[in-house]
Amino acid sequence: MSPLERGQMRLRNMLVLILALLVGLIAYGFAGAWQTPQVVRYTVTLPNWPVGQPPLRIVQLSDIHGNWIAMPPSRIAGIVRQVNAARPDMVVMTGDFSGGQLFDWPDIRLETFTDELGKLHSRYGSYAVVGNHDTRRWMRWAFARIGVTLLLDDWRDVGPVILAGADDVTNVSNPAVTVAALARRLPTGKPVILLAHEPDYFQYLPDAFELLIAGHTHGGQIRLPLIGGMNLGDFVNRHLRGEFNEHGQTMIVSSGLGTSIIPLRIGVRPEIVVITVQGK
Repeated sequence: MSPLERGQMRLRNMLVLILALLVGLIAYGFAGAWQTPQVVRYTVTLPNWPVGQPPLRIVQLSDIHGNWIAMPPSRIAGIVRQVNAARPDMVVMTGDFSGGQLFDWPDIRLETFTDELGKLHSRYGSYAVVGNHDTRRWMRWAFARIGVTLLLDDWRDVGPVILAGADDVTNVSNPAVTVAALARRLPTGKPVILLAHEPDYFQYLPDAFELLIAGHTHGGQIRLPLIGGMNLGDFVNRHLRGEFNEHGQTMIVSSGLGTSIIPLRIGVRPEIVVITVQGK
């Protein structure tokens, strides 16, 4: 075998190895996207919690991204069963219900998967905000048919708390002005919890809000050793997932359930978040 032939063989072997590694990584990431969500628990103590009021168990779902490839209705039905088994007092959903994949094929009707969310059971009901992949008009329609309350720069008096919801930051001209205007309309006398798709709102949170519950980040979705994950901006990169306590307020960010752009998850497991809110 000539030196040229040996070089060509080495190149072919290298290309085959790279292709095999790439296929293996894609298969691993697709399996990761289909993992059963882990249940992640947080306990948040609010200073203005009513004396004698028992804790409130809130279950958060985020970034479902319904599609036939990685989040079909049958999988959402399983997630609903997981939530109901946790016996929540309240269910909150922080946006991005619609596809969001680079290739959403075949098309899936919105109600085909959102109707599964109508089977959620809790003491105080289910509440939601829209994400950057959602259309407000159609989400209003989809949730009205299943009894989920959509909060678009609005609030509700729910049991021991005031629950407010901010519109997606892509739908507003100035998120600081938007959340400040919402705060001015809130009643007093109960702790206030804000739902928002993006954690960005935490930068502008008025004192009226004690807890922000957000999603959007997917926890980075794909986080590889030595490489890290997607760049979502300085603030979001520092608030990708977990509990954050800053300027006397708390934020919980979920890594979510579905996937965006490509149906892969590596190094970031899908999750259902259970938040126990209580007093000191």
